Amino acid sequence: MSRSYRLKVRETLRKIVRAEDHVSSQLELLEILPCDQMAELLARELFSRGFKRQGDNVVRDEKGMTITVELETGTVTIAVTGEHKVELTAEQEGRYYDETPGGKKAAEKQLREVLAKGMEKDAAKKREELQKQVTDRLEGELTDVKRELDQAVNRATAAALKLKASQIGQIKEMSEDQETGSLTLVVEV
Repeated sequence: MSRSYRLKVRETLRKIVRAEDHVSSQLELLEILPCDQMAELLARELFSRGFKRQGDNVVRDEKGMTITVELETGTVTIAVTGEHKVELTAEQEGRYYDETPGGKKAAEKQLREVLAKGMEKDAAKKREELQKQVTDRLEGELTDVKRELDQAVNRATAAALKLKASQIGQIKEMSEDQETGSLTLVVEV
């Protein structure tokens, strides 16, 4: 006669789940001056807004969001990342018999595999939730970042127009509205 034994197994899963999302766009920078000069004017404006130079790019990192502007091409990439520590614990009971091949070890191994699969599914759900949060944050930040970059482009364009006007002749009159970004120049040639 075979005997039945109860077996209880507990597993813990600890991992860090990560998620990221990004979007790329193109700045509309007019070619008033040669490309390298326009890029430098844009870079100066972005430096005043907290960007740092990294090679041919300017980058700003803030709270899991990275804004990268490629100065030569005007390509902007906004990336948001997030991570979350996940700690899951699960427990399961099972039975095994004297004559079970492998006995207690085989039954324990099988229970641990079932627990591990279940916890991996739960961790995947946590990662999906984090991915949604990251995507929602990116969507929420886009409007503010776009407004800020448009202002930087407008200021760089205004600086280029002033420089170009001074190359053409003498600036007689200039009026600039910072709020709307309008610029009026009267140049005597």
